[in-house]
Amino acid sequence: MNAIFVGLGGFIGAASRYYISTLINKINTSGFPIATLIINILGSFLIGLLTQLLVGLCPDNKKLQLFLTTGILGGFTTFSTFSLETVNLFQDGKAVFGVANIILSIAFCLMGVVLGKMLAKTIVNM
Repeated sequence: MNAIFVGLGGFIGAASRYYISTLINKINTSGFPIATLIINILGSFLIGLLTQLLVGLCPDNKKLQLFLTTGILGGFTTFSTFSLETVNLFQDGKAVFGVANIILSIAFCLMGVVLGKMLAKTIVNM
């Protein structure tokens, strides 16, 4: 049963990632993988927010946790795509973009988790 919750969430997350990437890539002509960066930052923020909220508001609801974090956010975030795009940037001779993508992704995704957890703690303590 848990696999069904993860699978349904994964479909929602992956479809959302595709839709958002398509929208962003229509306006991004730089060659820098900004859509993946934005999705990873947003996903990192949301996983920090949701895990903290779930611990505070419904710690015993494992199916909801699986659906939201492993399912939706697991399907939404794109670390494997980040890895491929970064390697491709280096292989295409765009080392500056490759290094920038690594630094920005790590720094902002970690910051996203921290900010999401902080916001969740504020919401729970209201």
